[in-house]
Amino acid sequence: MSNTEYELLLKKAVEAAPDWLKNDVESIVSKEEYAGVSFLISELHHTYTFSLRHIISAKHLSSEWSQVSRERLNFIDNNIDLIVALYNEVKQK
Repeated sequence: MSNTEYELLLKKAVEAAPDWLKNDVESIVSKEEYAGVSFLISELHHTYTFSLRHIISAKHLSSEWSQVSRERLNFIDNNIDLIVALYNEVKQK
């Protein structure tokens, strides 16, 4: 794959990225404007790892948040290049 093909594929991936990821990236970067990509990924992981939300969800006999957070963590882990591209896009604004 050539560099131009990779850039075109990455541009299409950014356009098709889920809204929750775009919103999370924009929110985190706007709060910490001097933070880097590693901070962004750390904050994304922190948002969706086991927390009080899981406990409250389980208390209400709902496993929805656990499933959503597991799917989102999996997506984050498998799409680091996309997160970096979203980070760069937000920083350029």
